[in-house]
Amino acid sequence: MFFRAPVSRRRLLSGLLFSVVASGPLAADEKTLDQLNADEVLRLVRYSYTLYDRDFVGQLRQGLNTKIPFTLSLQPKYIRFKFDNPPQIIHLNTANDQFFLKEVVAGSDAAVPPERYGESIRGTDVTYDDLSMRFLYWPEAKIVGEDKLKTRDCWVVRVRNPDGHGRYATVDIWVDKGSGGLMRMNGYNTQGRATRRFEVLHGKKLEDVWMVDEMRIETFDPETGKRLSHTYLEILDTAPTARVEKPGE
Repeated sequence: MFFRAPVSRRRLLSGLLFSVVASGPLAADEKTLDQLNADEVLRLVRYSYTLYDRDFVGQLRQGLNTKIPFTLSLQPKYIRFKFDNPPQIIHLNTANDQFFLKEVVAGSDAAVPPERYGESIRGTDVTYDDLSMRFLYWPEAKIVGEDKLKTRDCWVVRVRNPDGHGRYATVDIWVDKGSGGLMRMNGYNTQGRATRRFEVLHGKKLEDVWMVDEMRIETFDPETGKRLSHTYLEILDTAPTARVEKPGE
């Protein structure tokens, strides 16, 4: 779900400015990372997930006994999660910087309808909103502060749900200034009470790619603040990478 590569600040900025072509009184080639606005920070996060063409194996884990394996494909044009038993593919198109999420299951290959964004995936704490990081595409983002997580300097960006779909009314996002990766997300309901938290726990190098290999997704009771359940998303290893181009990918 969240992957962080040790990309240089210069490479991140040049790639962001190349893809976004920032406008305004400040020329794009004069802008620094510290001068990015909130919408540009979210573009930076989205851009950071398009730098590789690799496959990985991972799992969603609850407790000691529930383990749901998946294959993750990262490409410049998409992020894809593939599950088995029963077969299911969740596919986020990243080609045009616009949100498009589809699902492939038996007898169906179609966009995920908005009313399903808040549905749990395979009985875990992870929803379609979460796996696709739809909140990274919400408009009118605001930088509400800066923080340090696990020694990393972060922006804190706040976004509000523009359409009412899914489980979150507001989301706060911690973005690593050095890598453009997402470090933490807190989701809130319409009363401003926390219902969900994602947090990066650990990263490691898999061959030539630094990956977030463990993160925790927690669900909270909005009335009491008590944790109700949690799921770990774990990246275990690389997988053989095979590509077959299809129309629209």
